Amino acid sequence: MKQNEKIVILCYGDSNTWGCIGKWEENTELSKRYGSDIRWPAVLQADLGEMYHVIEEGLGGRTSIYDPPAETWKNGETYLTPCLHSHYPLDLIVFMLGTNDLQIKKDITAEELPNGISRLVDIVRQYSELGRNGETPEILIIAPPEIRPSAPEGRTAVYSKFRCDIGRELSLLFPKVYEKVATEKGCYFLNSQEYVQPGPADGVHFDEDSHIRLGHAVANFISDRIFARK
Repeated sequence: MKQNEKIVILCYGDSNTWGCIGKWEENTELSKRYGSDIRWPAVLQADLGEMYHVIEEGLGGRTSIYDPPAETWKNGETYLTPCLHSHYPLDLIVFMLGTNDLQIKKDITAEELPNGISRLVDIVRQYSELGRNGETPEILIIAPPEIRPSAPEGRTAVYSKFRCDIGRELSLLFPKVYEKVATEKGCYFLNSQEYVQPGPADGVHFDEDSHIRLGHAVANFISDRIFARK
């Protein structure tokens, strides 16, 4: 890397990477977004400083590898390749996906949980030339958050979309499953469930404090483990 050249980090995720503010009521309005002082990738950028460039690539409803009905453009596998080429050269790719798999692929089992994230890692490795100086970008896999029932006055129907307790139990398996994938594929791993909790509005989207805690945690991990401070 040339002197003063920024380290480029791509954060590839769903609405919790985009910064969605959980709605308390069902409506057709577009979701609101936390500001750049709150969203975890933006907090990550602020913590890492000017020698890093953090790309916020979050999309509400994005899955890992599955086609949402009538919204196939939210398939994370389909968009990943053009995204990698758009932001080349990349030093690090941070994946936090899988939550929406639980509501789109309603028959998904515990055994199938690793399939999506494994496929995304394979795609990155397929395009190794898109890293710095032709080297494969580093990969950090973040286990998505748990799913919870909303507060009684919130959007209680959201829990049903994730198959209620079935979806919750699957979401609690993400850390174990994703850590195993990371180990097998030579990636870094971080468990978001140690730092975040879904807000009471819908039981899925982070509250403000969770965004900030996760941003700090990811920044510390990247600085200490991936691009060690000198």
